Amino acid sequence: MAGAISLSRSNVLVLVAVVAALIYTAELPRTSVVLGFWRTNANTIMTDPSDFQTIPDTVQCEDVHYHEPSNLLFTACEGSQDTRQAWFPGLAHLDDPAAGLKAQGSIEVIDARTMKARKLALTNFNGPFVTHGIDVIDDPDKPRGEAVYIFAVNHVPSPAYSRDRSTKGPKARSIIEVFHHAIGGDTAEHVRSVWDPLITTPNDIVAVSPTSFFVTNDHYYREGLLRQVETLFSGARWSNVVYVEFAGVTDGAAFRDHDHGGVKASVAISGLHNSNGLGHGPTPDEVLLVSCASGRIHVGEISPAGNGGGNGGNGPRTIRIRETVEFDSVVDNPSWFRDPYAQKGRDLSGMVSAGLTRAVDLPRLSEDGSGAGGVMVWMANPPLVDESQGNKTQWQKKLLFEDDSSRIRTASAAVLVAIDPAEEKGERKAWLFVTGFLSKNMVAVKVRL
Repeated sequence: MAGAISLSRSNVLVLVAVVAALIYTAELPRTSVVLGFWRTNANTIMTDPSDFQTIPDTVQCEDVHYHEPSNLLFTACEGSQDTRQAWFPGLAHLDDPAAGLKAQGSIEVIDARTMKARKLALTNFNGPFVTHGIDVIDDPDKPRGEAVYIFAVNHVPSPAYSRDRSTKGPKARSIIEVFHHAIGGDTAEHVRSVWDPLITTPNDIVAVSPTSFFVTNDHYYREGLLRQVETLFSGARWSNVVYVEFAGVTDGAAFRDHDHGGVKASVAISGLHNSNGLGHGPTPDEVLLVSCASGRIHVGEISPAGNGGGNGGNGPRTIRIRETVEFDSVVDNPSWFRDPYAQKGRDLSGMVSAGLTRAVDLPRLSEDGSGAGGVMVWMANPPLVDESQGNKTQWQKKLLFEDDSSRIRTASAAVLVAIDPAEEKGERKAWLFVTGFLSKNMVAVKVRL
């Protein structure tokens, strides 16, 4: 979500101009719904207190991923509200690079059964670490579930801007950090940092292999009036997704301290509006790509691996949007829930995404870090085909959880962890884990699927 909307009081005229433009488009009614202009914060009532858990020590964890083989959740946390207010390019907070250089964000693992978080010690890594989106994939050279690679956005300040704030040019030089973690261990070893000029405003990541990934650039403009225009006006399709290959663990040792060495990048898809969250789809060749402020999740197909490409990779890969699912709020950081208890005719797999009840309030929330940031968490099950009639249904969307900010403040990511029906008298339930970029903690809520 961070990177979605940033509007100061002095820029009211920009909002007026955008709204005026929208009046002449079909998007105006939808934009007012998605941003929550007329919506009030609401609460999902919990009749059983044990169906709601607060997870301590998970401050401002913007993204979360469920690793099914280990039954662990992985997240990257800022850990300090002061840092996020002083330096966070995802919200256009760029005034204090010194705070960014001191940032000590963390990678944490959460046991899905005990609901306890554990911070990993980052070896061969000295920071700074300004966290945002992450991804986790299995180490292909190990038995499944034994070890993982963790990819994490790190919004480090530009060295030139850190030395002299009057320096022209980008204020942030955001990079991607790659770590290796043995499941059950207490550490994550830093493999290397990855940067390319095409990585400008990174938000979220989908890893393809230990040495390749897709990353979203959520805005073309890093700050200022045009950044606000491209967020609020869905016709401003100026963001993109970049595909990156890089020299890795063994062949990349020489590049550990040289983040651009051995890196190749290309634009995988462009012409997108506010491309924030990025998630794995139901198959390895599919991705879920969010246009956050438009309230849309695109289902994309990844092109087959090409020839050549260097770095031991398979060459540039692209994304083609196959279909789009619309929601009634902003959405971010999508995840795909695989139903482990699926039966013929009853597969509850689907996409999950979190957003804000009133995204229109985010400018104030992001400016001072206070106030209510209500949340909405959605699930969408894929269309079904009636084989007898040959008809295809629509995506079935439902609201899984709402909160008025009293239990969790802002939501930018959510994942489902299925519960054995035998433990719930045959009912299909799951734990829904929700976290936010301005939240004090992650929460877990038991929901009916």
